[in-house]
Amino acid sequence: MQNINDEIRARTEAFAGDIAALVRRMALEAVSSVLGAGGAHAAHVGHVGHAATGKLAESVAAPAKRGRPRKVVAAAPVAKAGPVSRRGAEAKPAPSPSKGPASKKPAAVKRPSGEKRPPAELAKLTDKLGEYIKSHPGLRMEAIGKALGTPTRELNLPIKKLLAAKKIRSEGHKRATEYFPA
Repeated sequence: MQNINDEIRARTEAFAGDIAALVRRMALEAVSSVLGAGGAHAAHVGHVGHAATGKLAESVAAPAKRGRPRKVVAAAPVAKAGPVSRRGAEAKPAPSPSKGPASKKPAAVKRPSGEKRPPAELAKLTDKLGEYIKSHPGLRMEAIGKALGTPTRELNLPIKKLLAAKKIRSEGHKRATEYFPA
């Protein structure tokens, strides 16, 4: 039984290594095509090997023996290299200073991820939210956040505080929850 487990583990590691080599190769090809280096870097990609199996990445590049053949899609030409977001799409360019700000409201101060809001800021937002719900009963979180110019995730804690203090009440579930003054 141990031999089978070892063989499965070795083949899984070999497969993972082959996939990693393919990803490296695709990344290098993408970078070299964007930078205009052409085939300079692509020539070095084929000799990347996997230590556990001794196979070269060239064997990974060979077409699959089983199943349907994969469709090969040519890469679209790139006009100019812009900043790339985490999801792989090009990010929107920053607005030029001559055109003015992109939005009418001033940019909020960014806190590091996971950092707590100051109690004064949280109390101010809770009061503002309570007053808005009193003057506009029956709205959902998305509409309230849009009206206040605040992301809905920033409003979650103030809503919970208002509900716990019984200053507001809610009707509905999940995204269909509407808020009313108590």
